[in-house]
Amino acid sequence: MSAPLSEFVVIIPDKDDAECVSRRVAVRQEHLVGVKKLFADGTMTSGGAYLDGPLTAEKPPFKGSVVTILAESKEKVKEIMMKDVYSTNNVWDWDKAQIFNFACAVRRAKE
Repeated sequence: MSAPLSEFVVIIPDKDDAECVSRRVAVRQEHLVGVKKLFADGTMTSGGAYLDGPLTAEKPPFKGSVVTILAESKEKVKEIMMKDVYSTNNVWDWDKAQIFNFACAVRRAKE
C-alpha cells in the first residue's frame, strides 16, 4: 500500500545568469508538454511562472516557478521536479528552491 498523498508547494527561482531566460525559452514548449502530463494524471494541481513585471514577448521577465504537487513526501516532489527540462537544462536554481507542505484553502481555475 502506498503512502497517502499530501499537497506541496514548490517555489523555485531561475538561475540569475544572463543566459537563463534564453535557456528557459528554448525548452519551454517541452516543459509545457511535461506539465500537461503531470496535470492530467493528477500529480500537479497548479503551476506557473513568477515574473519581475508584465509578460511581454520582447523580453520575458521570468524569475522562477511556483507549482503545487501531490506526492508522498518532499523527496518525491524533488524527484518529480528534477525530471523537468527546466532542471535538466540548468534553468531552475535548486540551491534556492523551497518545498513546503501546503494546505490550500481556496482554488479557482484560470479563466
